Amino acid sequence: MKILITGAASFLGRHLVEYFLSKNEEVLALVRENARGMEELLKYKKNSGFKLTVLDMKDIEKLEDEFDICIHLAWGGIGKTGRMDKDIQTKNIVAAKNLMKLCKKKNAKRLLFAGSQAEYGQTLEDMENIYGKDFDINAIENQDENSPTNPKSEYGRAKLELKSELKKLGDGLNIEYVHMRIFSVFGRGDHETSLVSSCVNNFMENKDVYIGECLQSWNYIYVKDLCKAIYLLTVKELKNNYVFNIAGEKNQILMDYVRDMHRILKSKSNIIVEKREAPTEGTPFLKPSIELLKELGFKEDYGFEGGIKDMCAIK
Repeated sequence: MKILITGAASFLGRHLVEYFLSKNEEVLALVRENARGMEELLKYKKNSGFKLTVLDMKDIEKLEDEFDICIHLAWGGIGKTGRMDKDIQTKNIVAAKNLMKLCKKKNAKRLLFAGSQAEYGQTLEDMENIYGKDFDINAIENQDENSPTNPKSEYGRAKLELKSELKKLGDGLNIEYVHMRIFSVFGRGDHETSLVSSCVNNFMENKDVYIGECLQSWNYIYVKDLCKAIYLLTVKELKNNYVFNIAGEKNQILMDYVRDMHRILKSKSNIIVEKREAPTEGTPFLKPSIELLKELGFKEDYGFEGGIKDMCAIK
């Protein structure tokens, strides 16, 4: 099986390249010119099952190689400003549709697209309005794949639009479409400013951590568990399902994750809480169900605690 991974130089992309090669699959890694993280892919160049191709998504129709499965991660405008830029997000939509047409040309059988929890648009502010500021997280329903969607950003709206557009296009071209709603992923190689990376680095050095109130429900999945989930979605028969939440098995208040890291790393530093302004699109409130994923045989190998220990090489 030959896998095309777009956005292969990204945090998720690099781990997926490694995972699929470990399964003795062929990997065609697509990256844009000067992509951050590209150098880390060069270590696979001696692997006969690996090929690195530099090509921008706007020129995707120029790809010459054949492939069986496509995992589409490449996406522009994921930063704070780009998330609200409709023009950038529209270009992402056009590129994804062109990629689906390329899949038909190459006789690929399945396209997996990296959707987002942002499609749900559920926020802490929404939950506090409904349940009050002293809400019980266990009283709030989990978000399954059929839960209401109300994206607050152009980024989330674009991902949601592609859910129906790519499904329709794939059906017409006789290509299976899989829409992966990915929640918060952590692991080695993630951006140093992410909450987990920042906390881990400071806790390990016994430096105080300055953090927001972290009152929202959250869900983390370790990147190696995520790779396992995506692998299942490439090889399993999916029956009538095509939308899948990709998340960890546990939902809890975000501050509890911070305290867990402090405990796991046996840190002597302090957690200092600061009042911070909510993002423009609100404070995401993540409480996914992964029952459909479990029906495919998914079970975390690491979980949050195991992931932190593996990330930090702690036995």
